[in-house]
Amino acid sequence: MTAQTGPIVADQSVSMPTPLDSETAMLLRTVLLPHFEHATSWGDLCKRLGAKGYEITFRFGHLVLADEQGKPVCTGAMIGSPLSRLADRLGRPKLRSDCAGSTATLQN
Repeated sequence: MTAQTGPIVADQSVSMPTPLDSETAMLLRTVLLPHFEHATSWGDLCKRLGAKGYEITFRFGHLVLADEQGKPVCTGAMIGSPLSRLADRLGRPKLRSDCAGSTATLQN
């Protein structure tokens, strides 16, 4: 067994969304928050967001909304629906992790 000799380097290809300006956050909140609030399950939430052109991913322990190209747009917390609140209401999501372990998607 060898000791780690340097810092663990994060996968730079996996990015988190940049903070939103207030106008963009308000627009996304207005359009998407009702879907978060009325979803009856994780699958229902995925269908609702998919109809709007978004998908749910999980990166570094955060719920991240991505656009159709997989680019991170915002976290759930940025639009007023943090993962912890969703998990309390919908249950813990069942996730499928990528090989690096830095991102995950909902399992169907």
